[in-house]
Amino acid sequence: MVTLPEGAFWRGSPEGVGLGDEHPQQSIFLKPFEIDALPVTFGEFAAFIEAGGYLAHELWSEQGWQERTAQGWVRPRFFGEEEWAHLTEPNQPVCGISFFEAEAYAAYAGKRLPTEAEWEKAARGTDGRLYPWGNEWLEGRCSVRGHPVRAAPAVGSFPLGASPYGVLDMAGGVWEWCADWYDAAYYARAPQRDPKGPAMGQLKVARGGAWNALPLQNRTANRNAWRPTARFSNLGFRCAR
Repeated sequence: MVTLPEGAFWRGSPEGVGLGDEHPQQSIFLKPFEIDALPVTFGEFAAFIEAGGYLAHELWSEQGWQERTAQGWVRPRFFGEEEWAHLTEPNQPVCGISFFEAEAYAAYAGKRLPTEAEWEKAARGTDGRLYPWGNEWLEGRCSVRGHPVRAAPAVGSFPLGASPYGVLDMAGGVWEWCADWYDAAYYARAPQRDPKGPAMGQLKVARGGAWNALPLQNRTANRNAWRPTARFSNLGFRCAR
């Protein structure tokens, strides 16, 4: 894991840049925290399965356990299916994972999911940059739509795309679940110290773009969200602590 010191960073985008849910841009102060240098892989997630994580009620939120039971989840979507082998190699970021499965894995690992603010600070540092590596789109710094293989590459494949803190794969790869509920208007009323997101909602935040996203979607300030039961081939996670 990578340790980020306490302090402020620029969250969101200035007027005239980005989308409406990225406004207003504000200085946000966060306590120190740790975040995984890389997304969780299929190889790592396999250990959770083998340890009985899908049957360990204590690792799941009550809503997550109800969904797991109702949906019959026993593994990530695509995992172990021959036609999807190109998505699920041990060193590829785990995908086909709902928010609840990511949350349970994080508990199993003695960690948690990052808040949206923590994720953004780890991705862009303190200077409000557009991409983890700087303010210009540069080819070869992350996966992006049009890649010859329709899947996320192995984690750590783009060392030149590292964030100022040395965190990798925060653009492209897979969208990453965050702990927060999503609200397009949240930034305008959020606290400026350690924001945790809205108290409730219908969608959970996901950040970072993906292997099939456009460059503008891979910006550090770009926000996305899905229902917490979503299990897509471009949706994974990393942990924090």
